[in-house]
Amino acid sequence: MPSRPSVARRIAAVSAATAVVVAFGLLTPANGAAPSVPSAGFEVTAASDTDWTAKWIGRDTPEVWPEAGQQNPAPLLRREFRLDKRIANARLSIVGLGYYEAWIDGRRVGDQVLDPPPSAYDRTAYSRTFDVTTMLRKGDNAIGVTLGRGNFAAPGMSPDLFGQSTAPWRAEPRLLAQLDVTFTDGTTRRVVSDGSWRIADGPTRDALYLGEHYDARQAKPGWTDVSYDDAAWEFAREQPSPTRKVVPAAMPPVKVTDTLDPVKVTTSAAGTKVYDFGRVTAGWARITVNAAPGTKVTLTYGEQLEDDGTVYQPGLLSPAALTHVDSYTLDGGKSQTWEPGFTRHGFRYIEVSSTAPLTSFRIQGRVAHTALASTGRFTSANPLLNTIHANQRASLQDNMWGLPTDTPWRDRQGWTADAYLYLDSAALNFDVESFYGQWLRTWRESQTPDGSLPVIAPDPGGLPLYNDPSWGGTLIPTAWTVYRHYGNPDVLRDNYDAMARWMNLMRTSIAGTGGLYRGFSFGDWASPGSEADNSVNLAPPEGSALTANADLYHEARVLARIADELGRTDDAAGFDAMADNLAPAFNAAFLDAAHNVYRTEVEAGYRQTSNVVALAYGLVPADRTDAVFANLVKDIVDRGTHLDTGAIGTKLLLPVLTEHGRGDLAYELATQTDYPSWGHWVRSGATTSWETWSNAGLDQSLNHAFLGTVDDWFHQYLAGIRPAAPGYREVLVAPVVPKDLRFASASVKTPRGTVSSSWRHQNGKLTLTVRVPDGTPTEIRVPLPNASDTVTADRGATPVRYEDGCAVYRVTSGTHRFRVS
Repeated sequence: MPSRPSVARRIAAVSAATAVVVAFGLLTPANGAAPSVPSAGFEVTAASDTDWTAKWIGRDTPEVWPEAGQQNPAPLLRREFRLDKRIANARLSIVGLGYYEAWIDGRRVGDQVLDPPPSAYDRTAYSRTFDVTTMLRKGDNAIGVTLGRGNFAAPGMSPDLFGQSTAPWRAEPRLLAQLDVTFTDGTTRRVVSDGSWRIADGPTRDALYLGEHYDARQAKPGWTDVSYDDAAWEFAREQPSPTRKVVPAAMPPVKVTDTLDPVKVTTSAAGTKVYDFGRVTAGWARITVNAAPGTKVTLTYGEQLEDDGTVYQPGLLSPAALTHVDSYTLDGGKSQTWEPGFTRHGFRYIEVSSTAPLTSFRIQGRVAHTALASTGRFTSANPLLNTIHANQRASLQDNMWGLPTDTPWRDRQGWTADAYLYLDSAALNFDVESFYGQWLRTWRESQTPDGSLPVIAPDPGGLPLYNDPSWGGTLIPTAWTVYRHYGNPDVLRDNYDAMARWMNLMRTSIAGTGGLYRGFSFGDWASPGSEADNSVNLAPPEGSALTANADLYHEARVLARIADELGRTDDAAGFDAMADNLAPAFNAAFLDAAHNVYRTEVEAGYRQTSNVVALAYGLVPADRTDAVFANLVKDIVDRGTHLDTGAIGTKLLLPVLTEHGRGDLAYELATQTDYPSWGHWVRSGATTSWETWSNAGLDQSLNHAFLGTVDDWFHQYLAGIRPAAPGYREVLVAPVVPKDLRFASASVKTPRGTVSSSWRHQNGKLTLTVRVPDGTPTEIRVPLPNASDTVTADRGATPVRYEDGCAVYRVTSGTHRFRVS
């Protein structure tokens, strides 16, 4: 076998590719044998910091699973106990499936909501541990827990597109709780969930995807405190464990992060009040209401309005039932405040109706998402770009609530490609290392023994196992992208077996289909025009074969790089060999050599994405690259400087243009305001990123981050900050400076410290200011708009070379200014 080129040589050999692909280090490799792949299996050793002696408790699961509206009320579980000594410290470890809220002596434990994060529950359930020392007292104490259904115990829905109500883990809600107390004399006491706990029906009937209904007449005041009389309650039943292992949650919890007041109130044609909160978001309502006992207040949530002024409800998941509806039934003629705890809605508008007149009423919007630390910022002299950036940040937050989702309004699923496509945006704005790391575990635990990967994670089993390279296969670049941003190889090690098993399955599969993938793929979803008929089928007109095979090629190359990083050189050679075989088959099938254009088997005219992916992944033969790129530019210009891409092509388009020397054209696309464009969204009143390029369809979401990936380009190209080595161990700063933009600035908090880049045109001069952490080798490419321009650099910046219209410098730490005149 010929020797493998080094990683450094492989990276250096890439001359014209996007920054993402440069980081992958794609190069024609030596031939190699098929990679070795471990057999399928599941981890059986518990990974937990808690020595569990508690028992799972809850109701028995019925033989006939209840339909929505017939499900049991959310159970209340409680236990009183006595502590006869002074308390030094106490920790409560808890798992409540699907969700839980806990109290000690009438006080809420923590401020988390919708906890724990969803998982493949039959494989892993996530716990949290709380310091409750100050909540306990010497003497009598009580602990109370109520359980919601979440993704774990969804009631029957018809239709049930994703299989939530038939999931393999489905059971009635379950509790595992353990309180460990250490006294000042060094002795200990443990209180655990077991058959001594009491259980009763609560006032809530909940279904995560349908809403929450609370009847205050069924409430049990004081049930979480000591001295409550629970003699009429049943004893809880000990239940078999619903999961193979309990693991401490790594990602931050979901929290309420903002409270909104309505900005406008209207009356619909039906006579209902409709409250407008001014922006699309995700969470629920908090109401304070007074009315006659038994009055039912109904809250209907949505992102858009019908023509009659009522709130529109999505029809995809359950046409026969409203899918974003909560209700509260009053128990007496006094003012009462309530908000749901076990559901979440996408909304801008909330429609309010009641069965009797309301004496008083107040409503607020509660915004809730995973409490991720903000680690990045971007701003510029162009207000349009700043709004597009703010909208993408909002959509990212709204779609991160224990897992990365497509939209909080319709599907609310962990669609895999969506999460991959917006991962760069997320990592450039927030600390998502533990968030994605934990979700990747769920993804790989959703893999089947033959290596198949689902298109959503967790996967309840309602969708076929497509093995779509553009969706399920993105496990590979997702893990790699997390590694690029944070530099911890554990994310590669943890997911390697799953990635290798899937790639080996694909290798075998395409061997019988002429060396190309011939199966189903969603393709370049949501390209312009696909939304015109209000369909949720946003498949591309050119079909999906080209993008599926380009993605498979790309994933084989990335997996070879991952194998290199992990020292698995034989595997790397095999994956590179697979890519080597895919490339000529791809070009034979899709390259129109007479016109230097990539086309699919479906005649749909020139398609930008078909050509962008070939350029981005290095599939275009070297002698045709310039011609293929020129045709891409021509099509953009012929369309009046407009893109024509869906989710896959949109992420790659502006980086490809910039890497090939047309950053000016990329900027024109970024600032376009006619359909299709991000500016069109803003002109149409968008406060988030959308699922499609227009809001032509009411079933299409206005809170969907996978088309908002222009935000990547703002950080990585306009400001120019990119990791040159995983975890920003080395940094590249190479800003694009459009002539029509006065300044741009960005920063990102990396594992080594904050990197920032800011440039400004002033008095005929360009000033670039870069700050890097100590000991971080950084290459800075200072753009020189004119051949006669000169650069003045601060002391400590070492000039290296002149290249592609840039003066290149090296620095290792500190703040450096470069002045071009």
